Amino acid sequence: MIAFHAQGGLGNQMFQYATARRLALQNQCSLVVDHSWFKHSSSVETPRPFQLTQYPVEMRHAKPFEAACWAPMRSRFGPYLKSLLPLRLVRESGFRVNREVMNASANTYLYGYWQSELYFADIREKLLTELTPLMMPGPKDLEVIENMKKGAAVSLHVRRGDYVTLASANKYHGVCSLEYYRKAIKYISERIKSPQFFVFSDDPVWARANLQPPFPTYYVDHNTSENAFQDLRLMSLCCHHIIANSSFSWWGAWLSRAADGLVIAPQSWFSVERTLPDLLPSRWIKLPG
Repeated sequence: MIAFHAQGGLGNQMFQYATARRLALQNQCSLVVDHSWFKHSSSVETPRPFQLTQYPVEMRHAKPFEAACWAPMRSRFGPYLKSLLPLRLVRESGFRVNREVMNASANTYLYGYWQSELYFADIREKLLTELTPLMMPGPKDLEVIENMKKGAAVSLHVRRGDYVTLASANKYHGVCSLEYYRKAIKYISERIKSPQFFVFSDDPVWARANLQPPFPTYYVDHNTSENAFQDLRLMSLCCHHIIANSSFSWWGAWLSRAADGLVIAPQSWFSVERTLPDLLPSRWIKLPG
């Protein structure tokens, strides 16, 4: 088997699943998710629902005795107990792609975020199918989809929420500036004929007040955090994308089937200076954030 530790929001869950799924296919073995984090998340972390169950993913949940047995691998002592662990532990180290992960054998437990398409780009077509929600779009989603057909649809994502209200998240991530969004809108408008913008945000009041592109603009605010997968699908149906420093809109752009779509991303993913050579695909356009 390949087992992986799931944690964080939907975008992070997708990174973890996609990396582990590729390894399971490569090793022709089963895939098991350890989702114990969602029952015991830290007080300094934003609580998130486990949402991979909304997709036709090829995995099973860890049994209670397996999750209990794997507890040492989730602890800070895991790297020091490797010879005693039931599975081979591979933990993320740094922000570059870990080549050890690319060739990991069966009976491996993955602990990390794995935020790069290099881990799973070669199974893209399979992921496009498996990361399509099981639930059909609702009436309001269908209305948005119809509006997307009226012109060149551009998704614009504003991530605020815990990046603003949670001190630890604000210090670590920060938020994209208004200047970044203005430059991104200008970049799109100079290259795309008849753009229309679809704005997604966990702070729709702020987005409406501060982002008013001089083009047809729709503020998509009917989905709740519990059905965020519907918003992610809507993003993926757009031709072009302006993403935030958020794994959620990263996936909204990556899951798009528009072959010639533009993706604008912030150069800085964190509020502190960090080198992230593998996070953003080279074909995406990076602007100061």
